Amino acid sequence: MKIRPEILDHWPEVSSRLPAGFDVEATARLRGAFTRAREIKNAGTLLRLALAYGGLGMSLRETCVWAEAGGIARLSDPSLLARLCKAAPWLGDIAAALIAEQTKVPAQRWAGYRLRALDGTSICQPGADRTTWRLHVGYDLATGQVDQLELTDVHGAENLQRLSYRPGDIVLADRCYARPRDLRPVIDAGADFIVRTGWNSLRLLQPNGEPFDLFATLAAQVEQESQAQVRIHEGMTGAAPAEPLMLRLVIRRKDPEQAATEQKRLLKDAKKRGKQPDLRSLEAAKYILLLTSLPADAFPPADILTLYRFRWQIELAFKRFKSLAGLDMLPAKKPELARAWIYARLIVAIIAEQIAGQVPDSSPSGHQNTTRKSIALATHEDSSRDNLRCHSWTAPVADSPQHVPPNLASPL
Repeated sequence: MKIRPEILDHWPEVSSRLPAGFDVEATARLRGAFTRAREIKNAGTLLRLALAYGGLGMSLRETCVWAEAGGIARLSDPSLLARLCKAAPWLGDIAAALIAEQTKVPAQRWAGYRLRALDGTSICQPGADRTTWRLHVGYDLATGQVDQLELTDVHGAENLQRLSYRPGDIVLADRCYARPRDLRPVIDAGADFIVRTGWNSLRLLQPNGEPFDLFATLAAQVEQESQAQVRIHEGMTGAAPAEPLMLRLVIRRKDPEQAATEQKRLLKDAKKRGKQPDLRSLEAAKYILLLTSLPADAFPPADILTLYRFRWQIELAFKRFKSLAGLDMLPAKKPELARAWIYARLIVAIIAEQIAGQVPDSSPSGHQNTTRKSIALATHEDSSRDNLRCHSWTAPVADSPQHVPPNLASPL
């Protein structure tokens, strides 16, 4: 997927990609994006200008020159800035409508389940050395498409409640999402989860409510993979839930090379901050810890570990949108203008993929082997994101948890 200037030379085709039930004029007026016709004659022209600025990487002045040369509109860049700032919420509605439209296609399922990944990616304004905006994305692993999206500022925390769930969903999320009060609502919605956790992310209890000694469990582990029934302390005040939150903790011992790499990273980080590394962190670095609500009889530890590996596909989607769609080149510092730019960029990226006929059927591992193999977890989890290859993929339907779809496999 590449966003090219020619995309707006085919405006009729671009505009035809908007959802049929989405009234551009009415929604623009309702949101206050377009209130009266002056330099910009209608909401469609406003959208075209927004896509030129945000989607094609033009400056405000370049957009105005381009619009005047094409007979689209004649206005100054301060006037365009004011219009775009007001249009940001409306552009967000358009992006959401495009995503909702493409999710109407029945999703393929794996063993009766719909696999989804949830993660957030950071967007920085010019000159910033830390996150300015955070894009929270739900990603359908079968279709290789975004199925939910939310844009927040830096204060918008990553949590499982950023997604809405349906029965049969399995959401995969990394350790940032292992928060006690966010787990139960997923189950209450009829969905399940596989969430990575750290040794101190949650307070784990034994099924009877007694403290759970994680490090004693790790020390006693003989096999490379094991599991334990745990109860989650949800930290709730007032009336406690009728039933305690019982989950499975799936544990896998890393290969020595993987463990050494993670320990080296922890030591380097501690030295950089002028602190001594926590010995418990160094010990926990030898293991992968996953919490899941999936039933043990249908999903043994090996399948839980394999399923979690598929979460990496959302990282590839972020790489695609940032490197090819240019989502990491935010030029605006003014918050309202930055929102407009990001939403416009997303709109053009989604439409460009539709026009290009994506999603391709290749996975990060290239040619696929249709025979299931035992897959070791977290090679990518502990590696640098700079080494990512950019692909998208489509997963076929499988009949049971014991048969992993070949396009969902990841290389070691």
